[in-house]
Formats: sequence, C-alpha cells, structure tokens
Amino acid sequence: MAGESGADRGKQAIINRAITRGLDSSIKLKPSGVKWLGDVPDHWEVCKLKHKVKINNSTLPETTDPYFEFQYIDIGSVDSGSLSKQPQRLQFYMAPSRARRIVENGDTIVSTVRTYLKASWFAENISDVICSTGFAVLTPGRDLMPKFVSYVVRSNAFTDQVTADSVGVAYPAISDTKLGLLFLCIPPLAEQAAIVEYLDEVTADIDAAITRARKQIELLEEYRTRLMADMVTGKLDVRDAVAQSSEDGDEVGLIDDDLDREDLDPGVHDVDLSGTV
Repeated sequence: MAGESGADRGKQAIINRAITRGLDSSIKLKPSGVKWLGDVPDHWEVCKLKHKVKINNSTLPETTDPYFEFQYIDIGSVDSGSLSKQPQRLQFYMAPSRARRIVENGDTIVSTVRTYLKASWFAENISDVICSTGFAVLTPGRDLMPKFVSYVVRSNAFTDQVTADSVGVAYPAISDTKLGLLFLCIPPLAEQAAIVEYLDEVTADIDAAITRARKQIELLEEYRTRLMADMVTGKLDVRDAVAQSSEDGDEVGLIDDDLDREDLDPGVHDVDLSGTV
C-alpha cells in the first residue's frame, strides 16, 4: 500500500508467517495444494472460507423502522485491520441504500470493492453497527476463534487471492460467492488462541512505535514551518537557521533508527520478516 513504512511491512510479514506457518518453526510441513498458501503445517486443515464462516448472515430488510438508529461504516472508514474514522450515526430513512449489512461482536468485515485497499476490521465491544454492502461480513463457525479470522483476512496469503480473483481495473471487486471459494489453512483451536495472543502483543508494540515516531516527525515538521516563517519575516538570522536545520536532519535520522532498533519488542527481531510462504 502507498506510504507503507518498513515497520508496516514488517508487521505484515509477521502476520503472514504466523497465519500460514504457526509459531513453531520446527513443525513438519505439507504442500497445501494452493499457490497462495504454499507449504503449511502438516496437521492444519486446508479448506474453503465458506466451509468455516457464514458470509453476510444478517441484513436489514426494507421494512426496517425508518427511525432505527445505528452506526454506519462505509468503505472509506476502514483501513487494513482498523477504523480510519468513527462510524456515522444515522437513522434508517436517512441512510444510503447500501447501508444494509448487520455487524455483530466477533464478526470480521472485509472489503469486496476497491480490493487493492485490503480493508478489513474486527468487530468487538460494539452495538447497532451496520456496514456497507461493499463489505462481506464474516461470522466464524464453532471451530474458529473470531479474532483468528481477522488475522487470516489480513495475511498476504488471503489478500493475494482476493486481488487475483477481483474483476475490474479502476474499481476492482470480488463477488461474495468467489470470496467464499478462497482457501485458508486452519490450526486447532489451541493454536489459534496462541497465534492470536502472539499477534496481538507483537502488532501492538509495532503500532505504538509507529505512532510515537510519526508524532515526533510531525513535531519536527511544525518546528521547521515556524523556523521558515521566522526567516521570511526577519526574526531569525539565516545562518543560525541553516545550522539548526542540519541538526534537525540528524534528529530525524535518529528517530528512524529508534523505530527500527529500539521501539520494537526484542522478540520481533527473532521472526523471519521475509514474508515468504
């Protein structure tokens, strides 16, 4: 994705590795028979998505009370794994016709339009949430941990399948039927729980590091803007400003180093970040 940092790519590689290989690097592997999955742990099940989740289980009917109020999530509200903005509060009669998919706690929504955005979100601690028909709502069956599904749809092994099966150039999309035919590999529930716990911890550390670094860079940019304004108005001697700007450049480099080497949990560096499967 555009603007993706090295830390973002590292996080994605960690997710993909855990979802397709698990946490035990010594485990025996077998061919999955699926190009996008490659070799997978010998005791994991390879199956189609539709056999493990319900897709679009509940929809608002046209007879819905016009004054029914809900939180609406549209395509522009979701990034890869998170909400980019808060849902709108709408009443049914005011809502767009695509506001129909009912989202419950434990569901994962994944974009079926503009699939290159790789937008998905795991629903927890929510109520009265409706999403656009541009999403598929995945409700896990009994042999799937709900949050494990959310990591599956964020993995390269899954998003590459979605991209390959999407139709259209400017506005690529995949049908719900084709989505259900995509393959995934499923470990036993105990392993799913361990993988989710591991990914929650590692990705939280990386996200915190990214947030801190971005905040520091924003502050430096604000400082530079003020510095330039003072130079233009003559409040600051240009020679002093040049010297200060050079020091700021060094500080940005230190921030990048800090993100790469110190802010990530030490355990992250032990994980293969090649992203290969």
